[in-house]
Amino acid sequence: MTNYLNPTLKSLTIVLAVMLLFLGCKKDETTVTQWGNMAEAKLTEIKTLASDIPCSQKDNVSIQEISTGCSTSYYSVKSSDVAKFESLRKEYFYLLGKQADAMVKMGIIIDPCYEYIWITEQPIRLECNGDKVQLITSANISIEEAKPLAIKTYEEIMTIVNAQTCTNESAWMPTALLKDKIMELEYIPYLRTQDYTILKKKVSLYNGLKHRIIQAQGPADYVPVTIKVEKVECVNGKPVVKLTK
Repeated sequence: MTNYLNPTLKSLTIVLAVMLLFLGCKKDETTVTQWGNMAEAKLTEIKTLASDIPCSQKDNVSIQEISTGCSTSYYSVKSSDVAKFESLRKEYFYLLGKQADAMVKMGIIIDPCYEYIWITEQPIRLECNGDKVQLITSANISIEEAKPLAIKTYEEIMTIVNAQTCTNESAWMPTALLKDKIMELEYIPYLRTQDYTILKKKVSLYNGLKHRIIQAQGPADYVPVTIKVEKVECVNGKPVVKLTK
């Protein structure tokens, strides 16, 4: 068969093919810092959306959550802005994911999140402060309110704990409750093979309140850690945290 393509056209065709191949295979060269900056800018958009809400709109405001690893943040969002908030949150997670991918490509090891003590800030209520809606949390509630709320939350935690039954020791884990001194801890069991979200939120609320109360009381006694958890065992059908020195 006769080839009617002249040499010049052949060369141009090859060059175009190579360029298309190169463009199709070009690697994403966005850096970890750049992805991080884009994620931070997106978070700023979220904070802006959730700020300066007039108190007159308080009844149309809900509390929305963003959880990343061991960190959780809460935002006041108008009903009319919830869809926008969810879209921004999705974009924010995407950028964080791309940043993590870039870190892995660089050989950076990302350690998994582990919370030794559940103490993440928890939302309590929405109220008016001046003419703006304010989200009251375990981090900004008054100490006068924190004290009775901590007692009430502790009672709710123990109600959950005392209702638990145990048949398989390997399915249980311990978590810590703050007491009255720095590093003075009480341990309770929880079943890691089922949803423990409610318990975790209550423990986080209690520990956050207790930490605020200890700080407000001034210099607190430090209790050296002399005991550790050995295991959680089943005793008469109940999970019990066994401690050892």
